[in-house]
Amino acid sequence: MAFEKVKKLQSEMNVCIRCAYCFEECPIVKVSGWDSDGARGKIILTYGLIQGDLKPSQFIADKIFQCTTCGDCLQRCPSKVKTLDIIRQTRGELAELGFMPENMKLGIENIKENKNPFGEKSEKKIDFIPEEVLAKKGKGADVLLYLGCVISLQNMKMTSSIFSIFEKSGIDYTFLGDKEPCCGVLSYLGGLGSKQFGQQLLSEINKLKPRPKTIVTPCPGCFRSLSENYPEEGVELKAEVKHIIEYLNTLFEKGDLIVGKKLDGKVLYHDPCDLGRHSDIYEPPRELLSRFTEVHEFTFNRDKAHCCGGGGGLQSVSYETAAEIAKRRVREAIDLDADIIVTACPACNATLSTAAVDIKKETGKKVKVKDLMEIVASHSKSKKEK
Repeated sequence: MAFEKVKKLQSEMNVCIRCAYCFEECPIVKVSGWDSDGARGKIILTYGLIQGDLKPSQFIADKIFQCTTCGDCLQRCPSKVKTLDIIRQTRGELAELGFMPENMKLGIENIKENKNPFGEKSEKKIDFIPEEVLAKKGKGADVLLYLGCVISLQNMKMTSSIFSIFEKSGIDYTFLGDKEPCCGVLSYLGGLGSKQFGQQLLSEINKLKPRPKTIVTPCPGCFRSLSENYPEEGVELKAEVKHIIEYLNTLFEKGDLIVGKKLDGKVLYHDPCDLGRHSDIYEPPRELLSRFTEVHEFTFNRDKAHCCGGGGGLQSVSYETAAEIAKRRVREAIDLDADIIVTACPACNATLSTAAVDIKKETGKKVKVKDLMEIVASHSKSKKEK
C-alpha cells in the first residue's frame, strides 16, 4: 500500500505542536511566503496522504520536494520532530508513484547511467589532469582522494587547487578518476536511498592494493554520504572518512604545509549546511581560514547559518527559488561590507558565485566568492619551499 513506509513516522508527526517556529528562518518560506512550503506544512500534507484525505499529485510532490533540507527547522523545533526524515521518506514514496520533479528524476537516471547527475561521460573526470597526477589514478595508497561529481566535472579550478595541495604536501594518495562512482546523495535526498552507490564505491576501493586507510573528500554532500548515509544503509567502507578541511588542518599542524602569504580584504565564512548543521563541523574551517586572514562572521552563522539555496536537490526542482535564496545570502555579506565570502562546499561556491554576479548586475555592488581550497592552494607552500 502507498505511504506505508512513511506511516511508520506518524508518531513523529503527532509530536508536532504546529507552533510554526520552523517557519522563522526557513529559506523556502522566506521566498514563497506559503505555509505549505515550511516543515509544518509538509508534515500536514504528508499526514493527509497517510490518512487518505489527500490524493498524491504533482502539486503535492512539488511542495514536498521544494526544500533545501538545510536542517534549520531541526534546530528551531521545540518538539525535536525529525522533519527531514519525514520529508525524505515522503519524497521516496511519491517518487515510487511517479511523482518526482522531472529534473531531479533525470539527475538520478544520469547517475545510474553515467555515474554523475549531469549526464557527462565518466572520461571527462580525467580531462585536463596533468600526466604526473594521472599516473596515481587507481593505484594503492594510504589516502584515497574522493573528489565527487561537482568538483571533478564542473569546477576545474577547484580540482586543480586540490591536486596542487596534495602534491605540494607530499601525501601518499590515489584517486579513482573516471572509475569514481557518484556518492548518490541526490538519490538519497530524493528518498530513494544511496546503498547501491555505496556498494559501487566499496567495490572500487577493494580493487586498490594496498587498500587506503583514509578517504578524504572536499564535498560536504559526499562526506555525509560516505560517513553517515552508507553506514545507515548497511554499507561499511572500512576506512576513516574525513572532510578535506579536517585533513588539511593536520598537515599544517605537522608542518607539511605552511602559510605563504596572507589574504587581503574583509572575509566572511559561510557555513555549508551539510558540513555545519548536519555534520557538526564548525571550527575546523575557521581554524584553517584563520591561518590566512582574520575571519569575520555573518549575522547568522554556525548552526543558525542561512542556506545558500543549493542543497536538497532544490536547483533541479526550482532554480529560481534556489537563486533567490543565494542572492539573499550575498546581500547579507554586502550589508556587512564584506570583500570576500569563503565557503568549503562546491555547491555553495557555485550558487553564491552566480548570485554575486547577479547582484553586481542589479545593484553595482560586488563581493567575491572563493572556496577555501582555492585559498589554501594559492596562499600556502610546502615545507621544502621555506
